[in-house]
Amino acid sequence: MTDQAAAGMATARSHVYAFLAQSFAAPDPPTHAWLRRALPVVEAALTTIGATRSRGVFAAVRAEFTGLNQPELAAAHSRVFGHLISGDCPPYEGEYGNAHIFQKTQCLADNAGFFEAFGLAAAPDLADRLDHIAIELEFLHVLAAKEAHALAYDHGEARLAVVQEATRKYFAQHLGRWAPAFAAQLESKAKDGLYAALARMLAAFVADETHALGVTPGESDAAPMVLQADDGAVGCEGCAKAALLDGTR
Repeated sequence: MTDQAAAGMATARSHVYAFLAQSFAAPDPPTHAWLRRALPVVEAALTTIGATRSRGVFAAVRAEFTGLNQPELAAAHSRVFGHLISGDCPPYEGEYGNAHIFQKTQCLADNAGFFEAFGLAAAPDLADRLDHIAIELEFLHVLAAKEAHALAYDHGEARLAVVQEATRKYFAQHLGRWAPAFAAQLESKAKDGLYAALARMLAAFVADETHALGVTPGESDAAPMVLQADDGAVGCEGCAKAALLDGTR
């Protein structure tokens, strides 16, 4: 594969990651409009990648988005995720397989370390945790875009290798580890409609990426941990939108 072809593949992957990131963010009017515009781009991206699992479920996602206006989308999001951490499908990595607040703190610190290594920081208005599914997907979108840029503009093998290794490591240690469990829990709770379709798409794309990256993600519990006494519930009245990383949109 030529560098230009590889850059096209990386760009396509970045489009899918960006779409999934925005799909799990709180759907305010700008996000809703962005998602509607992105639908044909994502369809083309999945074709470019040859993501057979993901392409098979994207049609349902597109149909669901097309049929929902912004207030309906916001209501659907609220029904699934509510205003506090949901005990049955929390969108936070730290709620899956980490039995104590110490491990959850370490998970957040590790995410922050990855972001900082690439000069990224949480958006100034972030009032949510760095292990939110939308933020982790956004980071992988950034890495795929950086890979595409390095390939297209010949930034050298060393820089390209750094980005590719970070992608494999972050995917294996973070998103790939817990997203399948989250997707299963989300589909079970949503049952049907947009978020059930998005759960299937997330699971399919993670499976496609696991194969494409050649990684073996660490295992996660099949269900989120019960909130510990020292955790407390995290309210979202002040953080309805899962803020994205600076400079990526």
